Amino acid sequence: MNEGSRAQWLATAQKVDARIEELRPEADRHVVGQHVISQVLLKRFAAPFGSNGLKLVPFNLDHPDRLHKMASPRQCGKVPYFARFASASLEQVWGKLETRIPDAARAVDRGDVFQHEQHVQTLKDLIALHLVRSLNYRNVHERIFTNVYTETRTALLTDRSDLLRLAVLQRSGLHLSGPQGLATAADQILSPHLTNFENGADFRARIEGTFAKAKEMISEAGLEILVPATGEFLLGDTPALAIQQSENRTRISVAIGDSTAIVLPFGPRHLLVGRTPRNGMDIATAKTVDFLNQLQIEAAQQRVYIRPNSGQDAVVRSYLKRSGRSAKR
Repeated sequence: MNEGSRAQWLATAQKVDARIEELRPEADRHVVGQHVISQVLLKRFAAPFGSNGLKLVPFNLDHPDRLHKMASPRQCGKVPYFARFASASLEQVWGKLETRIPDAARAVDRGDVFQHEQHVQTLKDLIALHLVRSLNYRNVHERIFTNVYTETRTALLTDRSDLLRLAVLQRSGLHLSGPQGLATAADQILSPHLTNFENGADFRARIEGTFAKAKEMISEAGLEILVPATGEFLLGDTPALAIQQSENRTRISVAIGDSTAIVLPFGPRHLLVGRTPRNGMDIATAKTVDFLNQLQIEAAQQRVYIRPNSGQDAVVRSYLKRSGRSAKR
């Protein structure tokens, strides 16, 4: 990782530690089956199926040719122990936003959402929510922590070893001798941080802070809502994608500050685009719809969610055969 990212991570360490201590009394209060995709959003991709209620099709990208059984929105988009520390209070943070989504969704369907600033803000916050409440964010968090931990430990044993020896001497009066004593001292200093990483406390505190920052950054820009000229939008299991577009390339899952747009499917007939220059609704051509659906497939961990009897399963299979994505995973 670059020095800037490492410095930023370390700069927030004290705030993270303080928040962990605030949360510690709630550490064991958990929600086991945590949705990383809002049920309200999943319901918009579902269809009534007789007396069985709303259903959608979780399409397994690793096994595209198997029979994909329908499921209820409640059964989809779940990750057991997505957050493993004080997750009940984290669900309360998400819940404050999710109760606002139905009113915003009705305004989108009516076509008058941009006449209601509170609904526009809700949709922007919804993008932020799915950007950070995702397996992609958790994977990035784990990778960054591992890198920072390794680099910090290495620095304590090399470039900063004199500082480590002095700290131990001032604290305990002991003179460290040999590499083994130095390594033991470094591990003792870093042990609380490693423990907070392993028990999920560091992730719990950081995701809350990242959510607040993401909301702020997305709120500052415009919001567009795309409606397909033909076809339907797909919903992947990692639906909010920060993308960076140049003339010849589109990168996905970039940092918010590096993105040119953030996209989130909001039903088969709508897709939210955050961090745009303006507010408004626009028509997505068939080519654009295909492109955005391909991004959902490529970014997905394992599944995309399809409206029953929509024929989109054939579209997904066709793309997988062309791209080889199923072979890559």
